[in-house]
Amino acid sequence: MPGITDTYLKLKVICTELPGTRFEDPHAHKPKIKEPVYLGIQRGKEVIEQVSADRREVVFYPEFRVGEKPDGAPNFLGPYAQGRPADRFFYLSWGVVRDSGNFEMFRRLKIRLGHLDWTQVNRALESGDPIVVKLKLTDDLGGPLCATPRASHIMWQKEI
Repeated sequence: MPGITDTYLKLKVICTELPGTRFEDPHAHKPKIKEPVYLGIQRGKEVIEQVSADRREVVFYPEFRVGEKPDGAPNFLGPYAQGRPADRFFYLSWGVVRDSGNFEMFRRLKIRLGHLDWTQVNRALESGDPIVVKLKLTDDLGGPLCATPRASHIMWQKEI
């Protein structure tokens, strides 16, 4: 698919097994206790759609314009797209919401997009249905999952 599409590829990001609103960070100096913990999705440099981390399930719907990389693979563009074209991803961000309402990020989760191919992208664009990814957001120590999730914590839908 040459060029950039005029339509947007939609993702449905289903977040489950959130860690709760209180987190004792073994790597932090001060404060070690993070609360109240919230989860949001990063759009540009801003974390939006922040929700309490004690929810049973949270769903985000980021959208991406799709262009073509020099090697012919899809290139994901727009305010949710992060990273270089060779390694596109989006972020889910963990933070604390202060009394002032300010969100102070302390961790991020990187969801890579490079494995999505034109077959998956075109099916989603043609149907208008989002590509679904399900995430388990509590790490093995009971805290907020960060970095790039292991296969046990992420599942992309197989067929659209």
